[in-house]
Amino acid sequence: MTSTAKPARSSDSGLPLGAAVPALPEHIQAGAGYTYIQPDTIHLLLYTSVHCVHCIDLLPHLNKIAENYPSFSIQLFSTGDEGDHQSMSDYFGWDFPIYSMDQSDMNAYFEVTFLPFMILVDQTGTVAAKGVIYNADDFDQIMKSCRTLYPA
Repeated sequence: MTSTAKPARSSDSGLPLGAAVPALPEHIQAGAGYTYIQPDTIHLLLYTSVHCVHCIDLLPHLNKIAENYPSFSIQLFSTGDEGDHQSMSDYFGWDFPIYSMDQSDMNAYFEVTFLPFMILVDQTGTVAAKGVIYNADDFDQIMKSCRTLYPA
């Protein structure tokens, strides 16, 4: 019998470490010119909801993360619509893609059940680190656990 219960702890959320990152389903798209997973690139996948206070509080920290880790390809998955995403991108000056994805798809494709959440994907397309993050300091703490990927 398979259980459909959500993980009891945030550390159980997200794809397992070492797992391959799945392709995006066709109904989930970002703006033209963006490639979801590029070979030989470290990707930071962030999962947020426009209805989550902690997620909204994280958004201003994304510029600092992008500044501190310029070689990372940041990609944001949000429950917002195209208008929400354009407003966020304009306000914060982001140049990374924002994908519309409802929470059920976050769970179905990436096993993300806690928000805000991040998955760090290494150059081979596998999960190198993951966790709940509320700010840039939380991200830095997770990065300390994978110094071989990106030495500071």
